[in-house]
Amino acid sequence: MSARVVVLPGATGTTGRAVAAALRDAGHEVVAVGTDAERLATVPAASREVADLVDAEQAARLAERVLERHGRVDGLVHLIGGWKPGWSDETADWLNARLVTSLLHASAAFEPALLASDAGRLAIVSSTAVTHDGPPASAYAAAKLAAESWVGQLATRWRETPAAAVTWVVRSLGDGEQDTAPAVVAAAAVDLWEAPLASIAGARIRL
Repeated sequence: MSARVVVLPGATGTTGRAVAAALRDAGHEVVAVGTDAERLATVPAASREVADLVDAEQAARLAERVLERHGRVDGLVHLIGGWKPGWSDETADWLNARLVTSLLHASAAFEPALLASDAGRLAIVSSTAVTHDGPPASAYAAAKLAAESWVGQLATRWRETPAAAVTWVVRSLGDGEQDTAPAVVAAAAVDLWEAPLASIAGARIRL
């Protein structure tokens, strides 16, 4: 399998670190992205970039720097997360910025590079809180639903290309009995370039 250049927003979280390590161990070049330089310094990666992807200009400049340094981008694994209960405007704004806006900006900035790759891949982590047969029950579920919808639009747009957009679904991330372990997400990230394109393109996969 060819080495890939994979951009990893949300790299400083527990899951981000697991994904970064698994991709590195599989021979890929990881570009770790976060907002805290000190935390980023401890993530296993080929390069590290401080950027707040809620800001469209920072996302665009990030893409320019990554392409200048690495020459290409083959993957964008968006792991910027967060959770708050309820439906307040403050809660919705906080969640939408992290879960939706950062994804929109990152995918817009890196889409040309992903489409230029012979195997461009984009992946997000969503939640079992998202239902597709009724209104969302919380601002969190609404934000995750919006993120899933955007990934679905990308998958449709990329249908006739070698690129794929995929949604991984978990109940929660962690080490509890009903949690999905970060290592499972990490294995799914490595599998993005090992699985047949048809099995992941536009897929919603329960981990």
